[in-house]
Amino acid sequence: MHTVLFRLLAILRAEPTDASALIGRLRSLTPGKVPSLPAFYRHLRRGMEEGWIMVDGTDPPERGPGRPRQVYRLTQSGRAALAEHAREVQIFAALALDGDGTTAP
Repeated sequence: MHTVLFRLLAILRAEPTDASALIGRLRSLTPGKVPSLPAFYRHLRRGMEEGWIMVDGTDPPERGPGRPRQVYRLTQSGRAALAEHAREVQIFAALALDGDGTTAP
């Protein structure tokens, strides 16, 4: 799983949100490491193709003129994929930090 997709899934685990809020959250969590818009949407689309992310409606129309923003939500299989990848990252992070992996779960 690509790092950007992992981060998107982790953000969506907390609550459904639109693309603009996802990008804002990425900016706040990983300053200077936000993907370009085409790359962001490519990873978002990949998550949807995998069945990990779904469109959960649109935001309220009172936000103003223009097309309503789609709201994205993590699916059950997305939660499972996120948890599995997080465990793998945790194991390798322990190796990187400890050197021998003895504190890995």
